[in-house]
Amino acid sequence: MWVTIYFQDYDTPATGLTPDIRIRSVETGDVVTSGTMSEIGEGWYKYDFSSYDISKDYYIFADAVSLVGPDRYQVGVTGEYGTNIDTINLLSDNIDYRTTLVRKILTNRLELEDGETENWVLYDDDDVTPIIKWNVTDKDDDVITQIPYSDSRRTRGQ
Repeated sequence: MWVTIYFQDYDTPATGLTPDIRIRSVETGDVVTSGTMSEIGEGWYKYDFSSYDISKDYYIFADAVSLVGPDRYQVGVTGEYGTNIDTINLLSDNIDYRTTLVRKILTNRLELEDGETENWVLYDDDDVTPIIKWNVTDKDDDVITQIPYSDSRRTRGQ
């Protein structure tokens, strides 16, 4: 997977840098990989994160070294559902990792469970592990509840 990061120097693309990158496991805090990024051009730099595992979350810290102030460092998180997907590009085999989430949303088991909070549940590929839960609300943002014990589900692949 390529990690790409943009550096600027006072609102101008920063070129000619040799940024250092360090990637840590969010779970353990251990450094998974580190090295020097390669320049792509126009302020963009890349690093081949060959040990990337889509099921893990990572913290990325990039240091432009020769820049000063707020332009020197770039940080982000990865993972299948990482939040900084627009700050640092994450590509695995030229397929954006977000496509995995889109596939799961479109095909995996989805249920409206009894209760008033986090009752809309999308399950992972194993049909057991919830990956996303949210409240179902109407146009007035009032929670929608279902009739107790009624069946409201989509099985995998429907």
